[in-house]
Amino acid sequence: MMDNNFSFDPLAWANSENVNEKPHAEVDPVKTDQTSSPFGDELAKATATVEELLRRGANIAESYEDYLQLGFALANGLGDSGRDLYHRLCAPSAKYRECECERKWQECLRKNDGRTTIASFYKMAQDAGVDLSAISRQFPSLPSIPHLEGEATEAGAKGNGSGTQVVGDKHVSNRKNTTLTPNANNSLSGEGVREVRVTAQFSKTITDQLDPENLPVLLRMLVLMSDDAEGRDKMLLPALLLYSGVMPNVFGIYHEKRVHTPFYLIIDAPSGARKGIIDDVRQLVMPIEFELRRQYSQEKDEYEQQLSEWNALDRKQRAGRQEPKEPKYHSLFVPANSSSTSWQQALADNGERGIMFETEADTLTQALKQEYGNYSDGLRKAFHHEHIDYSRRTENEHVSIDHPQLAALLTCTPNQIVLLLSPNEVENGLASRFLFYNLKGGHEWLNPFASGSEPLADRVYEVGKLYQELYIELLQRADHPVQIVLSKQQENEFNDFFKPLLPEQIGLYGESFDAFVYRLGLVAFRLAMILTVLRCYEHQPHLSAESQAIVCDDRDLHTALAIVNCLIDHTAHIYSNYLAKDEAVNPAVAAMSAQERTLFSALAKEFTTTDCREKAKALDIPWKSAERYLGNFVSRHHVVQRIRNGQYAKIDS
Repeated sequence: MMDNNFSFDPLAWANSENVNEKPHAEVDPVKTDQTSSPFGDELAKATATVEELLRRGANIAESYEDYLQLGFALANGLGDSGRDLYHRLCAPSAKYRECECERKWQECLRKNDGRTTIASFYKMAQDAGVDLSAISRQFPSLPSIPHLEGEATEAGAKGNGSGTQVVGDKHVSNRKNTTLTPNANNSLSGEGVREVRVTAQFSKTITDQLDPENLPVLLRMLVLMSDDAEGRDKMLLPALLLYSGVMPNVFGIYHEKRVHTPFYLIIDAPSGARKGIIDDVRQLVMPIEFELRRQYSQEKDEYEQQLSEWNALDRKQRAGRQEPKEPKYHSLFVPANSSSTSWQQALADNGERGIMFETEADTLTQALKQEYGNYSDGLRKAFHHEHIDYSRRTENEHVSIDHPQLAALLTCTPNQIVLLLSPNEVENGLASRFLFYNLKGGHEWLNPFASGSEPLADRVYEVGKLYQELYIELLQRADHPVQIVLSKQQENEFNDFFKPLLPEQIGLYGESFDAFVYRLGLVAFRLAMILTVLRCYEHQPHLSAESQAIVCDDRDLHTALAIVNCLIDHTAHIYSNYLAKDEAVNPAVAAMSAQERTLFSALAKEFTTTDCREKAKALDIPWKSAERYLGNFVSRHHVVQRIRNGQYAKIDS
């Protein structure tokens, strides 16, 4: 470990000291576009050095001291342009965690005081065997590093050569278009939010594994509005979630508890994924929403008339009469942009039910990061219908929500997931209450006139009017709610699906993934309930007045299991690459290790867990390691897809 004050001009040293040595093969010139960086050739030179380090398989950031020094060195010499290089150099370590590495990088940017310069990085590279003279010959216009020639800056005084001015232990940018990370108060500032490094996209679709004819008609009509599998998924998943939020008086028994239909889902999408379609699906419940608004408007008019009559009375006339009470505002939707109290009040006013439907997850992120708006505990309790208590100071009122039922759908970019679900939200269990679906990015021009003149939202609204009939019947069953049950054979099929899934997923992604699997089982049952109720629309009358129990149709159980069988892989992708904390999980997005490549090459095009175990044994690879490699193949490298429990297939490149 070297002294941070070490002053060293590596390229000048290389030119003077190593001229008699036989040069290594020159590193390929940097092909990345440097025009957007203010560091030009300096960044290209550092990148070439990094490429040589990676070619050698060097790990120069294994110890914490080297990890920290590397960050300060790159931050000093390259500013924010050194971010990707820092991640690439840290990734070979088994300790690498992308989120933790990003936080350390941001810390180095903030606290860099100029004492550790980029010379430290070049010295680390030279110590790892890189021939700096070979690097320097690629950049003849820069024989030395200008900001290392006796111009070290002092904290709070001069610039550090990276386009920033040091003020105390913070760096203020002198360049335009900078992006800032959350500050000490967890508020976001600047022209944008620092994005974490995007990992390989993962896209496995659901509806191409389903026969639309086996779907209830109220889903089938929606799914068939799109021509491609991902487009159909963008109709299917939001529709299921919205239906789940408007199924009053429906329940099932799961682990001896009364459970209802609502669930939580995050759909993440990069640019070009056309996630705006998801907002159109919101029209599915708008016929019900408009009726609630109409009723509220009528109640408000009656209240104002009664209040006017009350105000006209004198004190004697008011005796023995109650002042009219203002009606509560009813809506299907609970806004994410709320204080903790107002969020809970909205849920209470809506009869303990609600839908949080946000197409910009930043809205919830901002709310949860404010002291007055942090209702993370409420979200966690509502998922399991657990009791919520709160007080309203203005009216000195204590309110209890005995059995909250909340459906929540958020859409966001992959980078926003890390901001929304911080390590604390992973640890406290909020993250494991969400399922995830990843949309692909796309940059293809689509014909905006191909689908005709009728807007998609209008077609969805018409389906919503059909469901409204069933909703009204459900609403009228408050005194005899509908129970959804599985047959004994279906219970066995359900358990046969999840029993091997739990150890498989724990083996692939670590013990902390068990919470996702447990809650996935609950969501699978909820999906089966939703599908069963939707199928009732096909009957006349929709619901039997005599019966309170409905047995799930086999088609609906199979559909529910097919959906979660796909979503477990989407969720594992997010968990592995963005939310992982367990040491058994390595979310690095980098080339396979030598041992991983050996195992991967030995596996057939299609294989089972048993096949993998046998190959690992033959290669003298411990099963625990091989099991982790298998998880990496699926959710890190994306070279294998999981077909079903214990069965895998390689993905054609």
